[in-house]
Amino acid sequence: MSYLSMALRHQAERHHFNQSDLARRSGLSRSYISRLFSGESHELSDENFTAILNSFAAAPPAQAELIAARCRDTLAGAVGTPGADLVEIRIKGAGQATESQSLQVHLSQETERAFAWLRSQCPLNPDLEQHLVGYAARMHESGGRPVKRG
Repeated sequence: MSYLSMALRHQAERHHFNQSDLARRSGLSRSYISRLFSGESHELSDENFTAILNSFAAAPPAQAELIAARCRDTLAGAVGTPGADLVEIRIKGAGQATESQSLQVHLSQETERAFAWLRSQCPLNPDLEQHLVGYAARMHESGGRPVKRG
């Protein structure tokens, strides 16, 4: 799962858009939007990304979260590249924090590489994706402390 797919799902839910609404607003096909939501599609042209951003024209913070998520995906692919660890992506502004701001974590290069590999495996293994999303949600609920469930 990509940062963009998580941010897109979050913003669509927050603005009460379903995938068909987003397809209609952006002019992109419903199946393409579905692949973006699931993280299956990693090919996103600037033109298509702009169409998605325009779907959230009335909500600049939503647009900012989507832009930051796309940048995070790019940065995750650059882990291990000299200088990549010096890059920080954040959304400016006071007021209510977005989900991506509240979930922002600083990981070591080794950990980020491991997560990049895990994210690359998610399209191949939907169970792993579900596990990672569930784990992230539990960590978020607990304020970052591991929680035993059972």
